[in-house]
Amino acid sequence: MKRINIKKILFSLLIGLMVLFLFEDGLVLYNKFRGNKTIFNQLLNNLNVSQLTKKQTIAFIKYRYDRDIPLRLSYKNKMFEVRKKDIGAKIDYQSTLDQLNKKGRKNNLFQNIVEQNLALFGLTNIKVKGNVSKTLLVVKVLDISDQINREPQPSMPNFSGDWNKILPQKNGIKVDSSTLSELIANNIFTPQNKPISIPVKIIERHYEPIDMNKIRKEAAESIAQPISIISAGIKFTLTSDDLKSLLTLTEDADPTNPKKTIVNIGLDRTKLNHKLDNFAEKVQKLTNNEFNHHDARPAIYSQFYTNTRRLVEVSIGSKRDTNVLGTSTQNGDKSIFLTFDDGPNIVYHPLLLDILKEKEVKATFYFVGANSKQYSSTTQRTIREGHAIADHSLTHAFLPKLLKNQIYDEIKTTRDILNSFLGKNNQITLFRPPYGGINDSVWQYAKDLGLSVNYWTVDPRDWSDPPTNELIDRVVKETKDGSIILLHSNHFSTVKALPIIIDKLKEKGFQFKLQS
Repeated sequence: MKRINIKKILFSLLIGLMVLFLFEDGLVLYNKFRGNKTIFNQLLNNLNVSQLTKKQTIAFIKYRYDRDIPLRLSYKNKMFEVRKKDIGAKIDYQSTLDQLNKKGRKNNLFQNIVEQNLALFGLTNIKVKGNVSKTLLVVKVLDISDQINREPQPSMPNFSGDWNKILPQKNGIKVDSSTLSELIANNIFTPQNKPISIPVKIIERHYEPIDMNKIRKEAAESIAQPISIISAGIKFTLTSDDLKSLLTLTEDADPTNPKKTIVNIGLDRTKLNHKLDNFAEKVQKLTNNEFNHHDARPAIYSQFYTNTRRLVEVSIGSKRDTNVLGTSTQNGDKSIFLTFDDGPNIVYHPLLLDILKEKEVKATFYFVGANSKQYSSTTQRTIREGHAIADHSLTHAFLPKLLKNQIYDEIKTTRDILNSFLGKNNQITLFRPPYGGINDSVWQYAKDLGLSVNYWTVDPRDWSDPPTNELIDRVVKETKDGSIILLHSNHFSTVKALPIIIDKLKEKGFQFKLQS
């Protein structure tokens, strides 16, 4: 039996270590001299970019990660796509190159050797660095959530079919928006073939037993007769079948116990808004006045909940003078004017400002005086970021119904509030009456106070909360040279649609200008 020569083994190991050290030391030294190339076997998003120059690395990143490949998301049978432009995603080439170039050469000798060894064994993986717009990401996540989220639903009769059939109670669904935001931000530059599952939370709610016979009886009484309203000579009717299609159960606070809720028969608000949309559009075109669900819905509810059926007239005031509308520009530069009514607020208004800043667009905001005073920091930010502000009355009242002195105060007080934010050398010059309501007094007082009355030429009715694509189409199709686009700063539908509206109008060659 041969004896193991320990000394020989140790000597061989020593020689091997010295050779390895010399090799590693030489490799590290080589890396330092070839500082414009990545180290051996370096991985970028699990792909080998070994020995690529900076120029080659940039070309590789552009080809591999900076293409318009959407990130796909899924929830059950619903599919969603997120593109880089949707969330303002841009690759940070310099930061990515710095991370790659640092490996194996920016530390002491021992650390550099360790990093090079890790790279040789495929254990050093750098991710493409990039930035996304936090605001656009929030908007996208909210848009996706809006299509998935569902409030809990108590068991109820099948109103759309056989009322004797009872639909079981359903749990609610809520998208985990924080986790979804991280998933999108972390994967937008490296979308996979397989869709990412959207994280959701299940919302459970326990309901007190409901007397289904009582619910059926109340429902039958509620739809027995149609409900009709009229405005500007245009009649809108919800037939018994229409009412049946809108039936649902609503939760209201228990007046005897605020911690409890009472389930009552009601109308689906979103579906009702959509039914009212065509009616509102006709009234607006006929009268040149803003008309929305705030005007029409109360008249419908008052009849539905009392079972009193009569033709209710909804007043919207006098027709406005078409001479105050915007006109096309004469120089052919396709100028358009983006305007927002009813602000400011602290929920949606800041998001709109973020989007406008991201897209490098300026807009004119018609402010309600009371809101401007209450949310002064938002008012100041709007001015600071280069947008124009204008008078939209003090309380958003329908001015023709007020006394003359009240009309004057509504306009003047708001003018003074807004001018206090601007300073003496930059005073407001524009006024837009709420709901488009105008009469001789409104017109004259605005003129006396140095304000010109300004309306709009494109009204996509964002107040009706239409589907995002529908709202976008309305604006893009109706906008032409010189258009004044009317939007509102207190609706989430507007926030969701605005980035795409701006992109599509820019693609058509329109230039956004401030009103003056």
